[in-house]
Amino acid sequence: MPTDKKKYLSGNLDQIALSLSGGGVRAVGFHLGTMSMLRRLGLLHNVQILSTVSGGSMPGIGYSLAQQFGRSFQDFFDDFYEFLPELNILEKLLDGVTQRYPPTPSGRRDLITAMADVYDECYFSRFFSPYVKDGRLLFDVLMNGTGRGHLQEMIFNATEFKTGTAFRFQVSEFRCLIGNGNISICRKHAAQIRIADIMAASSCIPVGMEPLFFPDDFHWPDDGKSRRWGSRPSRPTNDEIRAALRRNTDTKEPTFALMDGGVYDNQGITSTLLALNRRKENYREQDTHECGVSMSSLGRSEPPGPEDWAKWMSGRVSSGSAYKSVGVKPEDLDLLIISDTPVRKASFYPRILFPSGAENNQPEADSREEAPKRGLLQRLGHWAKYRITLGMITFITTLLLIALSISLGIALVELWAFWDARSDEVPFGKGFFITFHVALPFLLLVQIWWLLWQYRKLRKELALKLQSLISHWDRKPKRYLKKLTVGDVIDMGLLRASSTAALTSAIYMDRIRGLGYSTAFSREDLQDKILANEIFALQKARQLDDPFIHELRAQEAWPPPPEMDRIVDIAANMQTKLWIDHEKDGPHNDLDFLVVCGQSTICYNLMRYLWEDLRNEDGSWLDPKMQGVFEHALREWKKLMDDPWSLLNDRKRKSRLTELNEHAANLAQSA
Repeated sequence: MPTDKKKYLSGNLDQIALSLSGGGVRAVGFHLGTMSMLRRLGLLHNVQILSTVSGGSMPGIGYSLAQQFGRSFQDFFDDFYEFLPELNILEKLLDGVTQRYPPTPSGRRDLITAMADVYDECYFSRFFSPYVKDGRLLFDVLMNGTGRGHLQEMIFNATEFKTGTAFRFQVSEFRCLIGNGNISICRKHAAQIRIADIMAASSCIPVGMEPLFFPDDFHWPDDGKSRRWGSRPSRPTNDEIRAALRRNTDTKEPTFALMDGGVYDNQGITSTLLALNRRKENYREQDTHECGVSMSSLGRSEPPGPEDWAKWMSGRVSSGSAYKSVGVKPEDLDLLIISDTPVRKASFYPRILFPSGAENNQPEADSREEAPKRGLLQRLGHWAKYRITLGMITFITTLLLIALSISLGIALVELWAFWDARSDEVPFGKGFFITFHVALPFLLLVQIWWLLWQYRKLRKELALKLQSLISHWDRKPKRYLKKLTVGDVIDMGLLRASSTAALTSAIYMDRIRGLGYSTAFSREDLQDKILANEIFALQKARQLDDPFIHELRAQEAWPPPPEMDRIVDIAANMQTKLWIDHEKDGPHNDLDFLVVCGQSTICYNLMRYLWEDLRNEDGSWLDPKMQGVFEHALREWKKLMDDPWSLLNDRKRKSRLTELNEHAANLAQSA
C-alpha cells in the first residue's frame, strides 16, 4: 500500500506534463533527445500538457504542428537535421537586417524581426506550409485544429513588459486566454498571428536581441507591401488592434513589448500549474471581446501580491473573499518532467589579458597552453592600446588638425598662384589636381574637427555628471578621464557588456530557475511528481553512491563508459548559441552531442524516479506496469552503455535524409 509520503502518487505514468526550458540550440538538441527517448519508452504519447520557453519552443511548436498534421515523429526529428546543422544563422540575420526593405511592415530593422523571418523561412514554412491551403502558417492552425493528438494543453511562453508577467500563447481543451491576467488578445486576432512571430516572441534573448512589439512587429495576413521609400503600407488588422489596445489598457498605449519567456519563468512551470488548475476545475475562461481587456477570473492567473502569491503557490486560489484549495490529486497528474538546460561555467567572464604581468594582477598562464607569438605590428598595437591615453588622443588629434590646416594653406596658395598665372598653355588636368589637393584636406579637416568636438563634448558631459554625483574632488574629474588609456576604456566596456550578458543570460536565469523549482517543490501535492531532467545530471551522478547506484552496479549498468562521459561533458558545457558547430576531428556535430546527452539523461533520471518514488518501502511497485517501464528503460540504458551513439544512429538509419543514412552506415562500418 502507498505510504503517506506517496499519497499523491497514482503509481503510473498515464498523464504527463512536459516542460521544455530555454537555452538556444543547446535546448533544441537536448529536448529533441529527451523526446526521442520518451518516444522509445512509449511515454511521449502520455504527454498531455506541453509548456515551452525560448529555445524549447522550437521543438515544442514543431511537435505540436506535427501532431496537428499527422506527421510522424521521425519526420519531426529529421526536420531539425535537415536545416539546423547547415544554417548560417548570423548570415541570415545580417541579410535580413540589411536588405532593401525592412523585415516587418512596421519598418523596424533589428535582429529579432529578422529572426522571425528566419524561423518562418527555414523551419515553419519549409516543413509545414504544404499542409495549409494558402501556405500561411497561422496560430489558427493550432487554436481551431482537431488533430492535436495526445496534446491537450500547449503553452508557448513569452514575457510581457507592460506588467512584467508571463505572456502565454496557449491552446487548451478548455477555453483559455491568449496573454495573461492583465492584458490579452481576443481569439479573432490571436488566430491571425504568424506562428514564426510566436516563436520569435518566446526567444528574444535579453541583451542579445531587442523586444518584439505587439502588434506592430507581427505579420498580419492583410498587411500591404510598400515599395516606395518613406511610404507606409496599409495594415488594417494592425491598426484595429492598436485602436483596441489604446481603448482597453490603463496606460492607453497601442503597443506592448514581448521578450524571452525565460525572463519570467525559464522552465514554464507556472504555466503548467495554471493549466492543471484549469483542468481540475473544469474552468473555461471567457473570451475577450477586444484586445487589451482581460476577462480572467480572480485567482486563476498569478496574483500580484506576495501574500496572494504564496497562497497560490501552495495550491489555493481566490474564491470570493476566501481561498479554496485546488491541490493536484493523483488522478490529475502523474508526472511533471522539467527538461532543463542551465549553463555551468567556471566563470561567466571572458579571460582578460592585462598589459604588464603579475604586478597588474594578470592571471598566471595555463601551463598547458602556449602563449601565441605576436608579430611586430601586434606588439606595437598592444603597446599603443595600453600607453595612449584619452588626453593623448586629444593632443594628437589637435596636432593633426594643425598639420591639415598648414597643408590646406599651402594648397590654397598654390591654387591662387595657378589661377593668377593661368593661360591657355596650362593643362586643365593640373588645375583639377590642385583643386582636389585643396578639397581633400578641407574635408578631412572638417570631419576630424567635428569628431574632436563630439569627443570633447562627451568627455565634458561625463566629467560634469561625476562632479554632480560627488561635489568634493581634490582634482577635477576630467583630469582622471584624460589619463585613462584606450585599452582601459575598451576592457571596461567589454567587461560591462559581458557582465550584463552574464547577469541576464546566466545569473538572472539561474535565479529564475530556482524560483521556478521552488514554486513546484514547495507544494506537497507536486513535489513527488517532479522529474528535474537537468542537462548536467549525469555529471553530478558520478559523485553519487546511493542505493540506486548500487542497483545499477548490480545490473552491470554503472558506471557510464568514457565516451558517454565525454558526450555529456561537451553538451553540458556548451554555450548558449544559435548555431551548430561541427566536431574538429570527428564525424559528429553539436546537435549529435546534445541529442545523445538528452537521451542518456532522461533515461537515467527516469530510472531513478521510478526506482525511488514509484515503489513501496518493501520494494514492491505502486503499479506493476511501472516495473515493465523500468526494465524497458534499463535495456535502453544498457544499449547506451555499450555504444552511446547507437540510439541516435538507429534514428538516423530510419531517416528520410540520405546523408543521415550514410552517416549512420559509415559509423557502423568503422565500429
